[in-house]
Amino acid sequence: MMLSASDLGLEFGSDEIFANLNFNINQGDRVALVGVNGAGKTSLIRIISGGLEPTSGKIRKAGNLRIGYLPQQISEFPGGTLLKAVCDGSGEGAMALSREEELHSILEREGTGSASVLAELARVQDQIHSTEAYNLESKAKAVLSGLGFSKQDFSKELKAFSGGWKMRAMLGAILLNNPDLILLDEPTNHLDLDARLWLEAFLKRFKGAAWIISHDPTFLDKVANKVVELEFGSMRAWGGNYTFYVKEKLVQAALLQKQARKVDDEREKLERFVRKFKATESKRFQVRSREKMLEKLDAVATYKSPKRMVIVPPDVPRSGTKVLQLTDVTKAYDNTVFAGVNLEIIRGDRIGIVGRNGGGKSTLSRLFAGIEEPTSGKVTRGTGVEIGYYSQEVDLQLNEKHTVLQHVHSISPARSEKEIRSYLGRYLFTGDDVMKPVSVLSGGEISRLALAGILIKPTNFLILDEPTNHLDIFSRDVLQEALKNYRGTLVLISHDEKLLSALSEKLFVVSGHKVKAFAGNFTEYVEKLRTLADRQFTKPEAKTASELRRETEKERKRKEAAERNLAYKERRKKEKRIERIEKLMEPHEARRREIEELFSQPEIINNSHLLVKLQKEHAYLTDELSALEKQWMEIAAED
Repeated sequence: MMLSASDLGLEFGSDEIFANLNFNINQGDRVALVGVNGAGKTSLIRIISGGLEPTSGKIRKAGNLRIGYLPQQISEFPGGTLLKAVCDGSGEGAMALSREEELHSILEREGTGSASVLAELARVQDQIHSTEAYNLESKAKAVLSGLGFSKQDFSKELKAFSGGWKMRAMLGAILLNNPDLILLDEPTNHLDLDARLWLEAFLKRFKGAAWIISHDPTFLDKVANKVVELEFGSMRAWGGNYTFYVKEKLVQAALLQKQARKVDDEREKLERFVRKFKATESKRFQVRSREKMLEKLDAVATYKSPKRMVIVPPDVPRSGTKVLQLTDVTKAYDNTVFAGVNLEIIRGDRIGIVGRNGGGKSTLSRLFAGIEEPTSGKVTRGTGVEIGYYSQEVDLQLNEKHTVLQHVHSISPARSEKEIRSYLGRYLFTGDDVMKPVSVLSGGEISRLALAGILIKPTNFLILDEPTNHLDIFSRDVLQEALKNYRGTLVLISHDEKLLSALSEKLFVVSGHKVKAFAGNFTEYVEKLRTLADRQFTKPEAKTASELRRETEKERKRKEAAERNLAYKERRKKEKRIERIEKLMEPHEARRREIEELFSQPEIINNSHLLVKLQKEHAYLTDELSALEKQWMEIAAED
């Protein structure tokens, strides 16, 4: 067990985010952490990383646990070239290599070397092996290439890259460090499809544990072997990938709805009896008994339906057959983005645009929407075309001084305030929410508001550039279903594999300053890329002559150090002792969870003899687990 959490709770002011969370993290776990926006996913990841203190509860970590954490945003980045920043940022491995060089120099000066130097060298070399730090530079180049950087990028200053590419670099540093536990908060937000598929292949082969927050269901399906859900302040774990979780969740929801109906029926009967006989002295004890039963019913878990958006596709006025045509279009800023582009979009087309980040996908969408003009060539829009455009930089499309209500009213001024409030309710803006200024909205709220503004007016040509970036998984599904029912022409830029698979019938690939139609569907395109990503982990890495010479020299030094280091430490037996305790804990934990589930069942609640018996057993198991956990902590804390 790498990490154990017991009774974790978190509050911000008077708001309880979650309470009484209990879980373990073990080697090989690849966990998808899911839940609606605001459920506390990021906060939980920060608590696990050590960057946030819980309001209550404890986190117990194995003494040598190494954690790599990638937050959604990083405000400060290291200096130096891309390659140096990633190697230095890889953490313990880089520092250990530097220290090994220093210790070798000391040994060469002193001859045999002191016992303390030899002991430290042994520790450092153990650290180097555990982090796989030898050949750090060649490994860094492989990771950076997988994440989409070119060889020419390696020598560029990190500060020259955009924020998204800097985030990729920091992700590369974490992967290069080979930690025991990787915590990734929306790692695919800044990745194009090629890089996302490479990360997918990397994580599937990762030997440690990983907890991942992502709104990309296909990515989670390919990577996760377990799903942990945060909902209504509680946690539940599901074995299997994301698709399995969705199916089981639907089954659970149906059972809870059925149970809720039974509870409601029973509550109605009990309340009717209490109302009827409350003033009847002869029924006093029976009334009190029914009142106690009502109190117990309140503790029974019933179905709570999470809030979901309701999107109705806009009206689609008829357009001409030819919606858009590009003739010999070139677009350039300081450098050429693409040149000689010729393409045609016909009414009813459903087109996905794919390609590497920075290749020109968003630029192409702005040309389609008329936001920008080509440097040369001609863009022709068809008769009666009404465009709805969603920008990847969606916050720039909104007036931050407007309230939510004012934004939609400015687009649809003929509607009454009552109508707009009702409409905004479909996008989860209710009550006082509609009076919030745009400037204080979260990323998810801005996305929902922008969609509400675009889809309120009749539109026959939707151009959507990364519309799901800030939407949770459930909102993505709602948007996907709405767009599936949309009868107009659709152009979609997205890294969401599920969305593109469901909605695109044609593909435009932006690559190498060209825009070309792909001869096949999106599924065929992505499988081609996935095969290429997998090959990067199976082909042997070619090493340069200088790298081979450095390896030989380092191996010589390691052998010499090993010969001098007669006092090299024996392997500790601590892990086996910990494993023995964990095996003792597992059946106790399983039985305690089983009893806790029984406590919520009416037949147990109504059987006082059995209830007391289970309570005693629960107390005994808790005491036993506390004693075992104490032993576990004592061993983990040993030097």
